[in-house]
Amino acid sequence: MKERILLLNLYFGMALFILSAILLVFQVPFMKIWFFNFAWWSFILVIDSLNFRFSKSSPLSQSLKNFLFFAFISVFVWLIFELFNLRLKNWHYRSLPSNYGERWLGYFIAFSSVMPAMLEVSFLARKIFRKNYSIFQTRVSPLFLKLSVSLGILSIFLALGWPRIFFPLVWLCFIFLLEPFNYWLKNKTFLADLEKGEWRNIFSWLLTGLTTGFLWEFWNFWAGSHWEYSLPYLNFWRIFKMPIFGYSGFLPFALEIFAFGELFSAARRKLPKRIFLKGVLFLFFLLFYAGCFYLLDRFTVVP
Repeated sequence: MKERILLLNLYFGMALFILSAILLVFQVPFMKIWFFNFAWWSFILVIDSLNFRFSKSSPLSQSLKNFLFFAFISVFVWLIFELFNLRLKNWHYRSLPSNYGERWLGYFIAFSSVMPAMLEVSFLARKIFRKNYSIFQTRVSPLFLKLSVSLGILSIFLALGWPRIFFPLVWLCFIFLLEPFNYWLKNKTFLADLEKGEWRNIFSWLLTGLTTGFLWEFWNFWAGSHWEYSLPYLNFWRIFKMPIFGYSGFLPFALEIFAFGELFSAARRKLPKRIFLKGVLFLFFLLFYAGCFYLLDRFTVVP
């Protein structure tokens, strides 16, 4: 039964997307607001079904609990970048629902799609890079790891201190910061891959960044509720609503998502199986989400 549902998700996702697109074309008010969310989650169902058809395995088929965990944590991860944007002011949201409940639900559903979508696309991308394309190998020394962490901290300081000059560092800093910690904790890392000269995972995630980045901007362009950019010294030559050089940020962003995913996965595995502790952490995340949503309403959303 489970296998049949995973196979049928291809048709359900395609039908949902087509219906959403038709309603958008006819300017149905509900779909103008919610199109972006319908597009992404129907896409996730389609890609997961394709992954399962190609290899009898997919993120949803492996573990529904893990999939839902990544969706929940995805909100936290994206909100980190939203907090940076309070200082950077690189994007703002327009034409969102006026009702607080509907708007906050929209935030949650949209932000929860980031990590699941990228996991699905990276899973599929690994089928493209079947062989290992090694460019070079590198030795990861303790000094290298310490320098990487220092560079990550410096990148955050520069981006927040002089945002008009150093705003691109936000899309690099967490690679420098999190990869060393994942390496020390013996999680999966790109650094460990580079030590072995294995570039398949790196290429897969870079392709994931470009693919999902293009789709984010494509669907955002047609949606009624959408975001718009205002980038210092790069605010020209737009594809959809994104300045062309802005697409380069999706490459390191994908690597950051991978690093975040590995770190949170390891934390979840090592978390004691105590219902009370998990309940406290769940409540913390919900309060954090509510606080960030309030800040978005006040500083990032415009009429």
